[in-house]
Amino acid sequence: MNTVADWLVQNRDKIEKGVEIMGQASEVLAATVGQLHPVLEAVFVASAELLNNPDGKEARYLTQQFELVHQQLEGIQNEIDQIALELQKSSMNKQNFDREAQMLSQYDKFQDFVNAKPKFREKKKEKFLSHYENTDGDLNLDALYNAVTGENIAGDPLLEVVVATEQRSRRAVEDFCARLKKLFVVGIIAVMGHAALKEGEVDEDMVRKWQSRMEDVEKRMKAAVDDCTENFAEQAKMDMENLLQDNPGTVDRDFTTSLLDALVKKYDWVNWSIRAFSDRERIFFFNWLAGKKYQGRGGAKWFEILTNKKIKVVVSFCVNPKPIDKSQVQEQIEVQRLRGNMMAVALALNKSFPNCLVHAVSHYKEVVESNNFSEDCYYYGKHKRAYLCIHPE
Repeated sequence: MNTVADWLVQNRDKIEKGVEIMGQASEVLAATVGQLHPVLEAVFVASAELLNNPDGKEARYLTQQFELVHQQLEGIQNEIDQIALELQKSSMNKQNFDREAQMLSQYDKFQDFVNAKPKFREKKKEKFLSHYENTDGDLNLDALYNAVTGENIAGDPLLEVVVATEQRSRRAVEDFCARLKKLFVVGIIAVMGHAALKEGEVDEDMVRKWQSRMEDVEKRMKAAVDDCTENFAEQAKMDMENLLQDNPGTVDRDFTTSLLDALVKKYDWVNWSIRAFSDRERIFFFNWLAGKKYQGRGGAKWFEILTNKKIKVVVSFCVNPKPIDKSQVQEQIEVQRLRGNMMAVALALNKSFPNCLVHAVSHYKEVVESNNFSEDCYYYGKHKRAYLCIHPE
């Protein structure tokens, strides 16, 4: 067996796995690190093999894998436009917007070489090499990498800018990372293809350089997505504060439903519950009956906001909630008797259900509630002396 055949035996599964990942949803593509290495190295191996042994089974196999990658990269022009918008937000100059288009044109010329019939391949090779050098060579890819790392005029790492401008919207950041990863693949294919065709052999240093840089970019992508998923509660509170500034609302179901819809749209992997009630009743007597400790919470996964109309909005949440034993909940409610101090009621119930969020509000308040929990993971009810909300944390 020759060297290319040996290399393929060792890397075939990894190549096919990398090609498969290219077609995955944004969530997967943004989170994988290092899985594309064999695909990038295959560009080198294939470029030389297509010249030296174009009719060999190895060349045919690699060409087939290239075609699969190319199918996953279709539509990249529209995605480049989105990336250019983000570069613009990070104060990159116009020259950098043009670089993405140049990378795409280099990739297209390389594809012409890969797909050419053997008798035209040498001519297509020369066209690709000439076009590559006339469109700034590897400076385009270097500029994109420097934008990601922050080693550019703007000085702000691109993904940090994206996370900030998208206000930690996980899905928007994942979509951007997936587009960016595809653009890097386009650029690296052109750079590696050029190096292999120019030198006529595999340049191991070049392979290692771009595998390392790609892994660096992928780690930054994963960190950007992790920032969105790990800090969603902090961001959700800021989102709600901004929303309630414009819409202080009234105590009714439409109000809580609109807030829930906004949270679910942006944080679709989280379960949310919203309760709203007046902080101070218009009739003093009801304030006196409710008492100063008219509400209480046990647990940590919550935040509250007081609107300028003196409506208190309490938001609690859970990722991957587990079912709760509602019969046990009812038993404990009967034991507690729910008198007076709602903070004491909430803490006592929380002691019985330490892995749950418990929110108790005096029955002298009018409470409206909306949630997107499944029924077996959520308890909400109005009792003789209190409204109670209980769900896993």
